[in-house]
Amino acid sequence: MKAFNFLTKRAFYINLIIAIALLIIIIEVAFLSLKGYTRHGEEIVVPNFVGLNCDSVLEHCKGDFNFVMLDSVYTQNLPEGSIFQQDPLPNSKVKKGRNLYYVKVSEAPEKVLMPNLKNLSLRQAMVLLRANGLKVSELEFVDHFARNAVVEQEYKGEVIEPGTELIKGSAIKLKVGYGRDDVRTHLPNLLTANKQDVKKLLHEASLNIGREYHMDEDGGQYKVYKMKPDYDIETLVELGSTVDVWYRSETNFDFNSYGRELHRKDSALAVMKKKKLDDNTIKYVADSFDYIIKNRRFLYDSVSREYDKNIAYTKDFFRHMYMYQEDEIDIDSVYQAAIQKREANKSKKSKNNLKPSLNSKFSITLFPFFLKQKITPKRNK
Repeated sequence: MKAFNFLTKRAFYINLIIAIALLIIIIEVAFLSLKGYTRHGEEIVVPNFVGLNCDSVLEHCKGDFNFVMLDSVYTQNLPEGSIFQQDPLPNSKVKKGRNLYYVKVSEAPEKVLMPNLKNLSLRQAMVLLRANGLKVSELEFVDHFARNAVVEQEYKGEVIEPGTELIKGSAIKLKVGYGRDDVRTHLPNLLTANKQDVKKLLHEASLNIGREYHMDEDGGQYKVYKMKPDYDIETLVELGSTVDVWYRSETNFDFNSYGRELHRKDSALAVMKKKKLDDNTIKYVADSFDYIIKNRRFLYDSVSREYDKNIAYTKDFFRHMYMYQEDEIDIDSVYQAAIQKREANKSKKSKNNLKPSLNSKFSITLFPFFLKQKITPKRNK
């Protein structure tokens, strides 16, 4: 066919080869240009600029990054004019010339005026300090006829007069009247409280914070796991006393379960006291609660959860539970009977289609078990 005669001509193939060659050259040039534009393979590691002087960083590293300031903040932890925060983070790999956003430490902290706290009650003084952006660092109780009345206000070891300018967030030491009588105060329950609330709770009770211990190091939200002196609703301590606190992280520690166990203990003891049971029986039940709370792990991993689930069914628990008995008890027999009873309960279906929960501990399993077994604690002779 005449329409396809060009396929037999030599000129057609020469032109086709030239066109393919030009296309290959254009594609290669495009790839080389794109590689140069994107700086493929030219990655650099972002240094840690936090805490370094901003002007020095911009001068020495302006060829590597395009610095963009987002904001400025004030902090006492870093020098003025230094970099407070950066993005990308240190040790990130980026291409040369990328934007690096940073927050600078401002040179002018916010100032507030010191209020007059003299002759105010401790509670009023704390409210006024918070309203002015200040806080209490420590309480010192001195000889004064008015209990909990502010006698003196100090900042960094020196008396500070009302109207003095201070950096917002500064901590003020208050000297407070002890009163004429030997007055004591109730110990507040700090267990499961957030770390940021601990000082406030202690100061409101006319107490100071002592040593602080962090059991975890993951930097999560910390809550109180333990305190010394131990909390008891009837415990009274001297005004100005210190309370040591142990913290754990919510990330690792199951504070919901821990709080429920503490609440069950308090509820059970309150019922027993209301019924006017003897002190030995109350102490016996309290010690048994404490044994469970102390030996549970309250962690989130499956191994710890299974361990906590079975802690009420260990020989150590039954040995502890019967330590107040006057008669000799065959711990092995009691332990085996409890295990058999637990297995039998597992196979039954309740009317509400619920199974006995081992996680409920004393409220379902242990506290009724004490009553059903008719345990008779030893009497003090």
